Amino acid sequence: MWLIIVIVAYFLNALSAVVDKFLLTKKIPQPAVYTLAIVTLGLFGLVLAPWGFGYISPFNFNIALIGGFAYSFALFALFKALTYNETSRITPLIGGLSPIFVFLFSYFILSERLAQNQFFAFVLIVLGTFVIAYSNKATNSDKKSYAWALLSATLFGVAYTLAKYIFGVTTFVNGFVWLRLTSFLGGMFLLMSPSNRSAIWQSFHQKEARTGGLFLLGQVSGSASFLLINYAISLVSVTLVNALQGVQYVFLLVMVLILSIYYPNILEEKMRGRVLAQKIIAIVLIGFGLSFLV
Repeated sequence: MWLIIVIVAYFLNALSAVVDKFLLTKKIPQPAVYTLAIVTLGLFGLVLAPWGFGYISPFNFNIALIGGFAYSFALFALFKALTYNETSRITPLIGGLSPIFVFLFSYFILSERLAQNQFFAFVLIVLGTFVIAYSNKATNSDKKSYAWALLSATLFGVAYTLAKYIFGVTTFVNGFVWLRLTSFLGGMFLLMSPSNRSAIWQSFHQKEARTGGLFLLGQVSGSASFLLINYAISLVSVTLVNALQGVQYVFLLVMVLILSIYYPNILEEKMRGRVLAQKIIAIVLIGFGLSFLV
């Protein structure tokens, strides 16, 4: 059951990633605007409060605060990376790096260990995501995107590891609500920058119904995915759930491939020849990884 939950979650996340890239390239050029909007929408998690929101100790609150801030700034770094490079490279790169950081952090912080078959699955899926992201031609723009991607992956590793800790010391609903609140507080720190405040203020005056509809689609998908992923993390190994992001990139690759055929000017992705073959090989690796878990 947890595997089905994770696969559905990463399908929804792939859909959200495609919408994110379109909006960041065509409609929303300022990542701070997008980050703040997402963490604000995350407050809808408060609707779960009547089913278990309550007190946590000061120590656990500080852990949740660090985790929430890490998640908010991981999002910001992700969106910065997406402004420099392709969705089908950046999101898999972050997806390949963040499980490594989660593995290390959870090993030392949570004393989490993987069974042999789970470890093989972890290695193959992470390898597959790196194959998707690999490029032997690194421009200055690529280097900037990779630096932001590395920062994002590190922060996501912190965020997911601490989320697993919180779910271990309190109920899922209570932990989830606290993490949504602390992520919102982290997003508020973006307002300390004058340029971010200006961009956010200007965004309120840009009224485009089409953009609003796309944004809503992306965020509903992303929010549902986030809820399901966190629920799965509360049930099983956070390292394994995070490594399964490789499944998301299979979905992402298929979506981008379809769009690049029928709407080549929307995402401006390169999906021919050696690049396509490289990504198909990655899918095979990810498929083998999944076979160890079934």
